[in-house]
Amino acid sequence: MINRPQSNSSNPTQSINLDFGRYLAQRQQELSEHFTSGVPDYSFSLDRTLQKQIASISPIRALTQTIVSFAVPIQKQIQQMQSIAVSPRQYPEIYAIGEECARRLGIGIPQIFICSALEGYACTIATDDVTPMIILSSGIVERLELEELKFVIGHECGHIHNLHGVYNTAVELMTNALIRMVLEQFVATGLPNLLDAAEKVIHGGIMLFLLRWSRCAEITCDRAGLICCGDLNTANVALAKLITGGGDRLKNINIQEFINQVRTVQSTPVRLLELASTHPLLPKRMEALNLFTQCDTFYAWRQELQSPKTLRNQVETDRLCEQIVSVMSNKVKLN
Repeated sequence: MINRPQSNSSNPTQSINLDFGRYLAQRQQELSEHFTSGVPDYSFSLDRTLQKQIASISPIRALTQTIVSFAVPIQKQIQQMQSIAVSPRQYPEIYAIGEECARRLGIGIPQIFICSALEGYACTIATDDVTPMIILSSGIVERLELEELKFVIGHECGHIHNLHGVYNTAVELMTNALIRMVLEQFVATGLPNLLDAAEKVIHGGIMLFLLRWSRCAEITCDRAGLICCGDLNTANVALAKLITGGGDRLKNINIQEFINQVRTVQSTPVRLLELASTHPLLPKRMEALNLFTQCDTFYAWRQELQSPKTLRNQVETDRLCEQIVSVMSNKVKLN
């Protein structure tokens, strides 16, 4: 019989706290520090203000909830039938990105689908009582590197985190041509007639108001995407690829030159075309993201990153962002 000397080294797992309840409480406390009146602290203030105003208009609130509650279950079935559901066994690298973004923001892991479409787009379909879906086109998955895709998925998670669900989904259903085209295959459901009726009710100034909110909500969600990917250049390249397509010859885009483009038309009536858009112009989104990298809120989320010596607070950052995203103003922002 061989006597082996006892090891003096301690069990390495003894230093690990295995109290799951304590972990959950600590995690909840960490996430609660990023909320102000129940809203994520990075949320663009104009997004919050306009969303409250929409919610106060009872007919619009009731109509959008009706559309979404009717359409979302159908959309989920369509995605299950016509798209590829991402999972740990199906495109696990994309699933891991969704998992990381959800963990960082403190939300449940959304169901991600990849649909066949050359266009580079992503959208979120959600209600208050249905598991949120993020739909990525195969075009955007092909064009973007994984870190760039993290910005896009983080952006979509931002819609979920900020409870944009009903209104954001209603806007998608009424304005996203591809989503609507797929839904209109189901004429027997009566959904196309419901959307047509909605467009007749939500028209004119009300529709413009809803689109204005949508543009502000995109600023909020770009911030969520940046929090998830952690790098401004990655975020800007991801946005630029929505226009360039991400080909090798176009990959070295000059971001600042691209941002400067919009300034040539900001003093002309052409700028008013943006009023009919659900998203701000890409150069505006890039400028707004740059401002957020100079905001103390961003570094509260990403404490491991080195911050500039001088930081703005959230109020000042939002004030400057309002100037950038404004369509009616003809003032040109200078660096």
